[in-house]
Amino acid sequence: TTGTQGRGEGQLNHPRGLCIDYNEDVYVADSSNNRVSVFSKDLHFLKHLFTQQLKYPRDVKVTPSSVVVIDCSPNCVHFFSRSGALLRSCVTHGKDGMVYGPRFFCLDPAANVLITDRTRHNIKILSPSGQLMHTIGQ
Repeated sequence: TTGTQGRGEGQLNHPRGLCIDYNEDVYVADSSNNRVSVFSKDLHFLKHLFTQQLKYPRDVKVTPSSVVVIDCSPNCVHFFSRSGALLRSCVTHGKDGMVYGPRFFCLDPAANVLITDRTRHNIKILSPSGQLMHTIGQ
């Protein structure tokens, strides 16, 4: 067990999605603190990421070159460099089949983003640049 409720270093407030990177560090979408918190494989606090860019992060995944975050308050997918620079964001709500209420996602081997759409009861597949490629379901 790690962390206590709060806003300080190592503290979490409504943690949501999490993942483990290639160094076995643990990334946590710390929703009500508007950030991603990172812990070592031994669950010691390392750092907070993206404290100025996120509103309500829901899930996080790490690739060799980026950190991808679903931010469900503005319905966005954010792509950050591993060093923390914002690479691109794509707003996932809007016209013609984009995602309303993204909650969970995964990345395929080509870094395409598969997102659950809780409002439309389907799954959207976006390219790494954020373009809608396919819809699975309704």
